[in-house]
Amino acid sequence: MRMRRLTVAVMAGAACWVEPFPVDLTIASEGASNPTVSIAPDGTVLAAWVATRSDTSDVFLTRVGADGRAVTPIRVNDVVGDAAPHEQAPAQVVVGPDGIVHVVWTTNTPIPGRRFPASDLRYARSTDGGLTFAPTVTVNDDVAGPPSSHTFHDVAAGKDGLVVISWLDGRVSDSMRLAEPGVSEDHLPGSDIRVAISFDAGVSFVRRAVVDTNVCPCCRTSLALGANGGIHVAWRKVFSGDVRDIVVATSHDAGESFDPPVRVHGDNWIYRGCPHAGPDLTTDLEGQLHVAWYTGAPHRAGLYHAVSADGGMTFGSPTALAESQPPSQAKVAVDGTGVIWMAWELRGEGGGDRIVSDWFDIGAWRPDPVTVGTGRSPALAAAGGRRAIAWLGESGFVRVRIGPE
Repeated sequence: MRMRRLTVAVMAGAACWVEPFPVDLTIASEGASNPTVSIAPDGTVLAAWVATRSDTSDVFLTRVGADGRAVTPIRVNDVVGDAAPHEQAPAQVVVGPDGIVHVVWTTNTPIPGRRFPASDLRYARSTDGGLTFAPTVTVNDDVAGPPSSHTFHDVAAGKDGLVVISWLDGRVSDSMRLAEPGVSEDHLPGSDIRVAISFDAGVSFVRRAVVDTNVCPCCRTSLALGANGGIHVAWRKVFSGDVRDIVVATSHDAGESFDPPVRVHGDNWIYRGCPHAGPDLTTDLEGQLHVAWYTGAPHRAGLYHAVSADGGMTFGSPTALAESQPPSQAKVAVDGTGVIWMAWELRGEGGGDRIVSDWFDIGAWRPDPVTVGTGRSPALAAAGGRRAIAWLGESGFVRVRIGPE
């Protein structure tokens, strides 16, 4: 499999440049899928991924302390084999402001006669910083119904025990397939985007909502929590004529309802299929909403970044991160000092692919992205003055690079 060079693009107005990610570790080296990362309030970096050994897939998590050393990975799922690797649906880890660790992943259940497997969303929490995890629970509330798809997920954790999980849900179309055998795919509704809400730091999920319908069925969702209590969710929506553009919807009542989705930009990308390239979303210290995404629109194919200064009601003109690109991934995060960090794949430059990173503060990009490694599927986290980028490297290695406080 061809590797992509990972470029960390960091916008920064610093007078002199220093290496942004001096700690460089390989944290998994056998059968791993792409990782995700989060940073705890004490600066500990946590990385999660799914590894497959002897046809058994499990979720693993490791912790990297302030000394730059990683501990031996532990298995998160309490039932052996209760996980599935997927580049657009990785095991997602996030640490809340209370230090509680939340991990969400997907299962894989083959269904005879169906092209794609069924899946359920699993969740586990740790109250000791990721040393041990409580028993796994299922997030979706239709496990007693027909097998369906619940995947392409994200998780966010905020103040006062708020935990939000988003995903793409196929139960409506799958139920119609059972009710009307042989029905044409053209006559089935698209997937829904749904959320589950917890107000007790993941002990229970008491509120579930359908955010929107007719969703591009295999581009991951992304969540961000606003300082004023808003819940923002981004995804790729299917508009009339097979136009597939990125939208954001916001809830102002803790997930009980969501405003109609707002188009981030009118790319007007017509594509009868799914590019496996979902958006990424975060909020900065001023409450602005940042979105990074890919479009394959012929006149502007590439990766872009846009900002909303009004909580997702409108978005400014996009900035190009990498133009003339095939489907690629981009990530955005904001640290505790207000610096905005971005990471994305650059594919095909000079005959190779890389992962890059860049950053900005005071509204100015650094002039040149920093290449951090070779691989694909970057994940990015920032908190306090610390930042971490992880990706899937050669031969199933999970790499992580970390910037100090």
